Amino acid sequence: MNSIQSHYPPAPNMVNVSYECHACKYSYDHVASVRRVAAVLNRPGVPQGVLQFGGQYLHCGEPMKTKSCELRRFQAPLVLTPGAQLRMYEVLINTRILGCHCGFRMEIPD
Repeated sequence: MNSIQSHYPPAPNMVNVSYECHACKYSYDHVASVRRVAAVLNRPGVPQGVLQFGGQYLHCGEPMKTKSCELRRFQAPLVLTPGAQLRMYEVLINTRILGCHCGFRMEIPD
């Protein structure tokens, strides 16, 4: 499961879930009961990944904490017409480095 969000409009014990099938590589979004989502997440042998729940990211079953913030620069060349001069474009993105107590870290746009 990649994401669990509150159902809108609010519905008792229901959430919106999104996930990617490892076999077909398609992404799916649908409404599910909290009970069914818990049953899927608590299956034995399910590998620990990162789960987004609302604005929180969870790894090892607990919310990850912000360790630092960074400013990342991405550059790419662009030629608008054949024979035109190559121009470099760049984008600056603020990111947050999130960490888990187990040592796992990830970076997300802020």
